[in-house]
Amino acid sequence: MAKIANMNFHYHRYTFDYFLDSTERLGLQAIELWAGAPHLYVGDATHQEAAAMRNKIDRRGLEIVCFTPEQCIYPINLSSKDDTLRRRSIDYFKKSLSMANSLNCGRLLVTAGYGFFDEPKEDAWERARDSIGEIALEAKQAGAVLVLEPLSHFGSNVINNAADLKRMIDEVGSPNVKAMLDTVPMMLAGDTIDGYAAAFGDDLVHIHFLDGDGKTSAHLAWGEGCFPLEAFKRSLDDHGYDGYLTLEIIGPKYNWDPESATRLSLEHLRKAGF
Repeated sequence: MAKIANMNFHYHRYTFDYFLDSTERLGLQAIELWAGAPHLYVGDATHQEAAAMRNKIDRRGLEIVCFTPEQCIYPINLSSKDDTLRRRSIDYFKKSLSMANSLNCGRLLVTAGYGFFDEPKEDAWERARDSIGEIALEAKQAGAVLVLEPLSHFGSNVINNAADLKRMIDEVGSPNVKAMLDTVPMMLAGDTIDGYAAAFGDDLVHIHFLDGDGKTSAHLAWGEGCFPLEAFKRSLDDHGYDGYLTLEIIGPKYNWDPESATRLSLEHLRKAGF
């Protein structure tokens, strides 16, 4: 059976201690660690700071299921045409692998970035493939897994759907690169959980599980959108998915009271049998 993980992105106006305490209050046992300021920015963080964060997590008996460095906001882009920016981005993910190791977490989330809209998609694709392949070699040496996430067309023009994801993973050709889905870009692309499960099988190892409006990239708390939660549950059960479902809730409206948004989501998930 799938398990639920809290994420600290919508807690970024609160301390990391508050996020951990909130996760405990909500009765959850796992977190996905978004690594961004003010909690832990990879570009500035030391291994001592990561170890101290790990101690806080351990004291509460929580598990880190994925390490997710901020990468959707400038200046990180694995598909960049600018060699300096692309090299910085590759090095950023290599440092992220090292940080994940200090946190005793074996999974690092990676996105492909984006290319210019006025250049052929294949040009950006090739740069992304080369970048991910280089990071995958580092992941192999570290004994870690890169969890590759598609983005919606609002955020990328490289990997937008399950077919793109399958092609990229096949072309990179590394056993250290696995698949994940996010329900928001999945629905915008017209994909399904069943389709992902058919394409990837046991290599579908992680899910961002959100409600949405089906029109924008809004990552909503459950109960605030139109996604078919009960149908999602049936698909996950049918395919025996037993990994984590992370509540990657995003939006300024959640900044004031992130715990309420998480609690609302959990109420809907539990009603649906999760």
